Amino acid sequence: MKEWRLSPFEKACLRWISRGRTVAEIAFIEGKNVADIESCLENALAALKAKSIKEALQKADLSE
Repeated sequence: MKEWRLSPFEKACLRWISRGRTVAEIAFIEGKNVADIESCLENALAALKAKSIKEALQKADLSE
């Protein structure tokens, strides 16, 4: 299985998404602004070579 390189923050954002949180909720929880979270998710998609959040969640190893 391919190992993807995600930052701890990218993994955290994807974990929140997998738990049903919105971008605005994640921004509040993480103490960031919405643009930071959107950028983080875009970077995660690029790192995972995913076309959607759903695909990114399937590719990401969030078990840690």
